Amino acid sequence: MGIKKVILTKGQYQKNDMRVLVSFDDSDKALDIINLDKTHVGEVYEATVEKVLKDIDSSILNLSNGEKGFIENRKLFPENFLFRHSESKLVCQGDKFLVEISQDRKGSKPFSCHFVKEAPKEDHDFIDYFVSKYMDDDYEIISDLSEVIEKDLNVRAYTDDSVSLWQLYDITKLLDRATSKVVHLKNGGNIVIEPTEALTVIDVNTSKSNGKAKPMDTNLLAVEAIASQLRLRSISGIIIIDFLKVSKEEEQLLISSFKEQCKYDISKVAVHEFTHLGLLEITRSRLFSGII
Repeated sequence: MGIKKVILTKGQYQKNDMRVLVSFDDSDKALDIINLDKTHVGEVYEATVEKVLKDIDSSILNLSNGEKGFIENRKLFPENFLFRHSESKLVCQGDKFLVEISQDRKGSKPFSCHFVKEAPKEDHDFIDYFVSKYMDDDYEIISDLSEVIEKDLNVRAYTDDSVSLWQLYDITKLLDRATSKVVHLKNGGNIVIEPTEALTVIDVNTSKSNGKAKPMDTNLLAVEAIASQLRLRSISGIIIIDFLKVSKEEEQLLISSFKEQCKYDISKVAVHEFTHLGLLEITRSRLFSGII
C-alpha cells in the first residue's frame, strides 16, 4: 500500500501562507502532510568538514547554505571528494564533498546528511526526491503551483478558478485534525497527543465509549489512529502510549497490531515492549519537520 496520489498546493493556515504536499493512498486516505516551506530533505549542498568526531566516527559539516550538517564517516567515499587533504586518512578537517539532507533537524541540531557522489540535475528539489523515493510507479500529482506543473513529472495542472485546490481537498480541516491535541475514535473513545521536548506521550481514553465498548476494542482502534497520526504529524523520537488496561496476552496482540499498522510507514518504526507500568514504548526515525 504505497503513495498513489499527491496534492501540491498553497493556502493560508493560522494566518500563515503555506505550501504543502499531501500524499494519499489508493483509498484517498491522507498519509503525509509536509510543509514545503520548512523541509530541507532532498536538497544537495557542498559540505566542508568542520570537525571530525573520532569518538563516534562522524563529522560535523559546514553546508554551503550556511547551515550545519552531520554525517557518519563510514558513509563517505573519498575518491568522490571535491577536495581532499590527505590520501592516507578517510576524512580530514577542511575536506569538501557533496551531501544530500536526509533528515530535517530537530531544534538546533545539525541536519543529518547522506554522501552524494555527483551533483544532481539542476532542477532537482524536494518534489523530485519525494517522487523517486516514496511514490508508486503509477503515481499522480495534482498541483496549482507553476514550479511543479513545469516539472518533467506526471503532473495534472489544476486550473479551476471557482474553487481552489486547497478548498477542494479541505486542507484547512486536514491540518486542524493533524494539529489537534485530541483525536476521536469511531466508538466514542479518543487519544490525546502530548508532545514534549524529550518525547511524545499518547493517552488512550474511553471517553464517550465508557461502559459501551470493551477496552481491547478501543485499544485496537487507537492503534490504527496512532499509527496514522505519527506519520501525518511527522512525530519522531521516543513515543510512550498509555493504553487501556488489558491482559498480558492482549498486550502482545497490541504489539503485533501496531507493527502491522506501521508496515508501510516511510519512517522506520520500532515497536518495543510494554513497561512494568503498562506503557508501550515506540521509537520512530525523524524525516521531515513538523507541519507548524
